[in-house]
Amino acid sequence: MIEPSDDAFAERRFLISGESRPAFARYARLHQDRARARRVILAPERAYEVDPIGEAVLALCDGELTVGEIVERLASIYSAPAEIIANDVGKMLQGLADKRLLRDGPDLRAPAPLSFAAQSYSYSPGGPAGLLAELTHRCPLQCPYCSNPLEMERAATELSADEWGDAFRQAAAMGVLQLHLSGGEPTARRDLERILAGAVEAGLYTNLITAGVLLTREALQRLADIGLDHVQLSIQDVDPENADRISGYKGGLSKKRDVARWTRELGLGLTVNAPMHRQNMERLPAIVDFAVEVDAQRIEVAHIQYYAWAEKNRAALIPTREDFLKTIEIVDAAKARLTGVLTFDFVIHDHYATWPKACMGGWAQSIVVLTPSGRVLPCHAAQTLPGLTFDTVRERKLADIWRNGAAFEAFRGEDWMKEPCRACDRRKIDFGGCRCQAFAVTGDASATDPACQLSLHHGRFAALAEAESRVAPPPFIYRRMGGLASSGADVG
Repeated sequence: MIEPSDDAFAERRFLISGESRPAFARYARLHQDRARARRVILAPERAYEVDPIGEAVLALCDGELTVGEIVERLASIYSAPAEIIANDVGKMLQGLADKRLLRDGPDLRAPAPLSFAAQSYSYSPGGPAGLLAELTHRCPLQCPYCSNPLEMERAATELSADEWGDAFRQAAAMGVLQLHLSGGEPTARRDLERILAGAVEAGLYTNLITAGVLLTREALQRLADIGLDHVQLSIQDVDPENADRISGYKGGLSKKRDVARWTRELGLGLTVNAPMHRQNMERLPAIVDFAVEVDAQRIEVAHIQYYAWAEKNRAALIPTREDFLKTIEIVDAAKARLTGVLTFDFVIHDHYATWPKACMGGWAQSIVVLTPSGRVLPCHAAQTLPGLTFDTVRERKLADIWRNGAAFEAFRGEDWMKEPCRACDRRKIDFGGCRCQAFAVTGDASATDPACQLSLHHGRFAALAEAESRVAPPPFIYRRMGGLASSGADVG
């Protein structure tokens, strides 16, 4: 077992001892992933695979048995020395506790068991694990780095709640585990409760990705009662004036604090999503403190990816290399300081990278995206690529689109790759990087991602960031339905 430290946050950390009575928090649970013949822990935006021994341990974590009693039972079952089992069990449970997935004592708000429909699917292998559902492109915020397309889809074209429910059932039968309810702003949908009910009935783990400003406590309570698992709450800054300026929305930060508090009071998982750019990154330490203050389990410190609206605003958003490197130091120090209090996801800045990321886990590898009108995409920026045709769930089954759709086949696997990707040892790690970024920079969607040091365009890619980041930023071009709009204000 781990001994308590003198750290100021030690009292916030659940330290596993022989007297602990571990149980899953409301927003985490064991799940049989029948599509992949494995046992997993479903958690906020994650699925952690569990081996048979881990499953045996977690099956006893009911919030009533102490760790000592769990060890005794396992020692009897496996005829193994209790001291060896105690050490292994302690390490395993502490790792989960430090991800904020376990609590001491049962959570009486645990989710209901899977519906009969969710238990009856006949799976076929090779489906995605995640579904990003853009319920609407409507949003009261106007963030200049929004990943929605410049030509946004109108409310009149949006799938109905029944159509979303059918899509969720199809996704679950393909093996999708995680559902990300996004937008725009998903809470702008008046039928969000019906949409969520369809997702819960389908057996999906539900993540609500929201700016929070349209939510009331009563509305969030109803979503929790239906079966919502987790809220990802975006913040623009912890300086109220700058947050208002970035989002084009007044008073948002105060409302976000309320939403974070309600989320935790209701026992839901909470992630703070903090997009990073040159106009807020100096307050990264304060943003981390905000996440701790509101008792988030996770924080996503995500440097802006430059496509869609962010590409239009690149010169206003892109940081210097030195400022980017400082964020790495800040996050590394915070991770060490906040072990067991806050879990970090850190998305690095592509322009200053050495190797590309496996964008979306690889093209058509693990994530599928549905736009508000039901278009099915391999990634949320895929519509920026010319020459691709995107099917809709109104015209074709989701599984057929995933397996055979022309857009999905375009960059799946390795046959499309050119050198140096084709012969690179990393091709099964990063899958050639981002196709949308490759096209935006080189004009060729099959080119090596310029974030890669092996790309012929890598030097120009990095130099572009260096040049733009060292001059005064231009005004924001705000994300607005129906066209581009400049802030017309000094944003320096």
